[in-house]
Amino acid sequence: MKILCDIALPNSVEVFSQYGEVLLKKGREINCDDLEDVDVLITRSITKVNSELLKKAHKLKFVGTATAGMDHFDTKLLDSLHIPYTNAEGSNCESVGDYILSVLLVMAQRYSLDFNGMSIGIVGCGHVGAQVENKAKALGLKIFKCDPPRFRKGDSTCNATLKDCLNCDIVTLHVPLIKEGTDKTLYMIGENELKSLKTGAFFFNASRGNVVDNEALSKVLDERSDLKVWLDVFEGEPEIKVKSLLSKVDGATAHIAGYSYESKRRANVMLAHSMAKALNLEEPKPYRMPKAEIENVDLGNVETLDLDLISRLVFSVYDVRRDSFKFKNAFTDGKSFDAMRQNYRERRELSSVTIKNAPEKIRSTLSLLGFAVA
Repeated sequence: MKILCDIALPNSVEVFSQYGEVLLKKGREINCDDLEDVDVLITRSITKVNSELLKKAHKLKFVGTATAGMDHFDTKLLDSLHIPYTNAEGSNCESVGDYILSVLLVMAQRYSLDFNGMSIGIVGCGHVGAQVENKAKALGLKIFKCDPPRFRKGDSTCNATLKDCLNCDIVTLHVPLIKEGTDKTLYMIGENELKSLKTGAFFFNASRGNVVDNEALSKVLDERSDLKVWLDVFEGEPEIKVKSLLSKVDGATAHIAGYSYESKRRANVMLAHSMAKALNLEEPKPYRMPKAEIENVDLGNVETLDLDLISRLVFSVYDVRRDSFKFKNAFTDGKSFDAMRQNYRERRELSSVTIKNAPEKIRSTLSLLGFAVA
């Protein structure tokens, strides 16, 4: 069996080689000729799985994406060809949660924020939204959650409307890209929604670029200097449709919120299990996540966990300012965008670090932030 994997997924050979020959190629360069003799395709969001890609894929038996979203898959086509497919839902949720936490703490330092009494609107309450919720609880934020599909299925905690969330001090988006239907998210945030943000609001997008009308965002930022915006995703990636946004936002990164060391490796393991089940193969061999360079932090004389100490602990693992500075200064075109993603120095997740000797009264807060506690 031949398995073609995006070369950016670092443990592909280790995870999939028990099933056959593992081929590696850059995701944006994978084409129909590559699939002529391939049984399994493992992709990321940059590979569009459509009729053009699959026109010679006569042996293809399974397709997986190491992402939560599947908007780059033509699922109707795959269904018609009877090719099973899946995503790695939840594989990067801790990574994106850590990213948003780091952004929040950067903003707190930059604008002297006191989170107590402030509100956060979480739009999209899946795996990532749940991680962001935990971190928001740890910071003392008042939480509003909007997720109409989940609410209709009985999750009463997701009962806030989009308008409720847009009226919060902080708004963060974590929805899939849905292009049509009742729960359409394509351009969910347009000029009217952006203008409705309260004075001094903080607005983050780490979902998909097309969820926000980037031209409208650029226009509103010209009119409202009070808004503080941080973007990990853009319309037109790897090109950026509205390049002027980079000089107007507080921070920006090259779609790397989910790019932790653990998330890519975890995604491949999840996809291997799904592939084995779909193709009636033996279970994958156990995968042991390599230990982090900094594995333990031993707290000294700590009585309270204030925002300053939280910031120092989180930034010792991941400070998003490094990624934002590099992106805003190095981005020139689509090639530079892809290069920053391909050469990204993977960060470890907070959960890779165990906090030792923490007083009992702060242990639950440390856990909500994402650290392991011993």
